[in-house]
Amino acid sequence: MYALAQSLTPEDQEVLAEACAEVGVTLHVTDPEADHVAPSDALLVSFHRIAAGRSDDLSVAELKSRGGYPVAVLDGISATEVLSAVSSGFSFTLASPLRRSRLVKTLSYLKTVTPPENTQVLTLDGKGALSSSAKSVPVTDAEEGLLSLLNDRSGQIVPIADLIKATGGEDVNKVASVLKQKFLDIESGAKLLKVPHLGFRLVGTVRKDAS
Repeated sequence: MYALAQSLTPEDQEVLAEACAEVGVTLHVTDPEADHVAPSDALLVSFHRIAAGRSDDLSVAELKSRGGYPVAVLDGISATEVLSAVSSGFSFTLASPLRRSRLVKTLSYLKTVTPPENTQVLTLDGKGALSSSAKSVPVTDAEEGLLSLLNDRSGQIVPIADLIKATGGEDVNKVASVLKQKFLDIESGAKLLKVPHLGFRLVGTVRKDAS
């Protein structure tokens, strides 16, 4: 697993490097002058600096496509800035200057809760079954609709209103609760994360098999 740092201040980058070394996570730093070649191992978390009046070298969409948990590092913390970052798809926000103790706790926690990449892949067979590499379980149309929408917006927090439409008007919280249990039943590492007052986010990948 590795952590990605993008456009951090030299001071924040140094603190992050120390924290990564303490918890045993490799730190990869993007180079604005070079092509962005991702390491071969799995991305655990990415730290993306957001500052007023500037544009960073990797977009939010690109960060999401690499997986892991995107973290917005803000020059100043306010309710508006935090809401904007979370609404854009960031999993967490941190204030600059970064604190080593906070980073160590965050990285240690993410290492603990993040399952191996291959256990996060699910398959929908188009016949009402959801499968992992280990087991299979039947799903309803509402569950399939919710999963499909979350997967289509990979890495994003999908609003409840959109999920209600995807489930055909069913209670999103109940549908999500049943799916979480089914993830456990088929021994999948995929997760449905609820962000209070905003919506849900899928950690994992859903592949559709029409055969």
